[in-house]
Amino acid sequence: DAADSSSVYRLGSAISTLYIAVRIGTANLSPITDCDEVYNYWEPLHFLLYKTGMQTWEYAPQYALRTYAYIMPMAIVAKIYQSIYSLIPIAAKQQLSALLLGTASSSMLEIEDKPLLFATLRSTLAFISCYSELRFFRSVHMALVDKPNLAHYTALASLSAGFFHSNQAYLPSSTVMTLTRFSMASQLQNNDAWAIGHGLLAVLAVGWPFCAVLFITTGFYAIWKGGLEELFFAGWNSKNDGSLESRLLRAKRAAKSIVYILLRTLALALVIHMTVETIDFSFYGKRVTTLTNIFVYNASSGGDELYGVEPMSFYIKNILLNFNYVGLLGVLALPLLAKKAAIVSSWSTTFNRGVYRKSDSR
Repeated sequence: DAADSSSVYRLGSAISTLYIAVRIGTANLSPITDCDEVYNYWEPLHFLLYKTGMQTWEYAPQYALRTYAYIMPMAIVAKIYQSIYSLIPIAAKQQLSALLLGTASSSMLEIEDKPLLFATLRSTLAFISCYSELRFFRSVHMALVDKPNLAHYTALASLSAGFFHSNQAYLPSSTVMTLTRFSMASQLQNNDAWAIGHGLLAVLAVGWPFCAVLFITTGFYAIWKGGLEELFFAGWNSKNDGSLESRLLRAKRAAKSIVYILLRTLALALVIHMTVETIDFSFYGKRVTTLTNIFVYNASSGGDELYGVEPMSFYIKNILLNFNYVGLLGVLALPLLAKKAAIVSSWSTTFNRGVYRKSDSR
């Protein structure tokens, strides 16, 4: 049974616990390699928590390229951790600090233990990202006939340099990666509403609207399943009920389903967008639309020339870093796949000829 065999991917199973432990254990070993992560996200978070911090030009009201709606959830989580740490004895905090940072924090005698809070927040990001991996892999496992093995995946993914840097990164691109996994997992489990919801959060609430291209197929597939397929083929190939009235009835039902999906998506998008604008209004002191601002800035200022101009060697190195030897094996497997396709095609042709000969003899 698919559901029973996928229990190994649930939280609490031995292998999932081990994988999460590896991710959390390495979360604070990864350096911050992007200055944007420091000054555009950790620094504003520090301002929300402690009322001090430097402001980058992206947060200046005349530009307003960044949304505070992306900072607020992390600020709420940080406040919760602060409340918990205020109740924990110093010795316990020292042990937790040694576990997450490798050494006891030097600020234990201070009122606020910022290094420990920082390490805890990065570990939280790593946990959420790891959970999205496990949920996506479980959905793939349940959807495919040939079941992939989680042990193989965790062994390979644990060695991925890309995951090592991105899982705990406090960046819109990493958050989009996590939400994309959740979206794909939901759609593989036939929950298109949640799939679209995660996509809308990624596009509207994270502050990186360019990721919208990732969710075009998500929306199209939801509409296709929700009624577009039936609208196209409603009854036209039916031998049992081919009356015009029944076809029109099915087409009308399919059209209503499509309209419902579109209206539901629009309503959710409006709720998310208005929430983001309300939060930004409270910080910027005026109505701003950060999604439009960042899109116009990147499109009109020549910033798009930074992307897609790398030499071919860049992509080869990227594949090797992220997929390790699996990338090499994948390239080497291409001739074998071509040979397999040719053999299957030959068998199919031979079988069809045999069927046709039997039909002719009859």
